[in-house]
Amino acid sequence: MATQLVKEWTAIKQFPAATQDRLLELLGKLKQENVSTLTILVLGKGCVGKSSTVNSIIGDRVVSVSSFHVHTAGPGFTLNIIDTPGLVEGAYVSDTVRETIKRFLLNKTIDVLLYVDRLDLYRVDNLDKQVVKAIKYSFSKEIWRKGIVALTHAQFSPPDGLNYEEFFSKRTESLMKVVRQGSRISKKEIQYFFVIKWIQKWIKDDISRETKPSWE
Repeated sequence: MATQLVKEWTAIKQFPAATQDRLLELLGKLKQENVSTLTILVLGKGCVGKSSTVNSIIGDRVVSVSSFHVHTAGPGFTLNIIDTPGLVEGAYVSDTVRETIKRFLLNKTIDVLLYVDRLDLYRVDNLDKQVVKAIKYSFSKEIWRKGIVALTHAQFSPPDGLNYEEFFSKRTESLMKVVRQGSRISKKEIQYFFVIKWIQKWIKDDISRETKPSWE
């Protein structure tokens, strides 16, 4: 996980205008506070769309799913995105992967934890609980206070008898309950709706235009 890529963050121009404005506003506030670097750690199980999410953010195809990416968001500001391998091998959290990530993060400050999971799964199970607890024990409870939960694979039809809004609410609440219990932090300490609702609105807009989501 030692590859470092440095380039201008041009993908921001591909985001919806409102998203661009909000991001630039947030970056401007950070610069006013003399913050010149923001580091995002992307974690989750395998096959949930972590690298695809990173690709969407940086607007580039990631060759290795375990690279350390550095992208400049503008003059004087650097956005670091750390894309990691899936934490699960077989039916268990991989101690090897977890320790590899821990070693890579030595002497690095993480500003945001982006925890990625799939929206189109119908239940949470013991493995989800193991992953949440492993993140807490490996990187401390405090990392979840910097957490944002992003749900992928949202372009699907819910099971019979449920509309999209109902399934969305049930899925997000069941997942967030596991996150809160496993991390031992309160509901208000995880800023998950910022990303989830943005994705949900994006999908609805795409459906209304009868097009595929732009990450497809």
